[in-house]
Amino acid sequence: MEGTGDKTFYTVTMARVYADQGRYEEAARIYRYLLDQTPDRSDLRQALEAVTSKWPAPPAHWHDISGLIERWVRLMVRRNALRRLQQCRVRKQ
Repeated sequence: MEGTGDKTFYTVTMARVYADQGRYEEAARIYRYLLDQTPDRSDLRQALEAVTSKWPAPPAHWHDISGLIERWVRLMVRRNALRRLQQCRVRKQ
């Protein structure tokens, strides 16, 4: 189910089905949408909390891994910029 697509099936029942299937992110997406529509519903808030509590914890060294990914992305951007500069220099010669 796409987050920005048709929300016809964004119902409490569909969220429960997803939660029962272990598809917690999809269930949480629906609960958040429903809470945006009716923010005073404490049952939806409780259901959202229950679903998000079942998400697996990130790996212990996730912060280290995310730092490496950020560094890799920065290096890739620099490499692409360098390639573009080299192509410009080759064209001028």
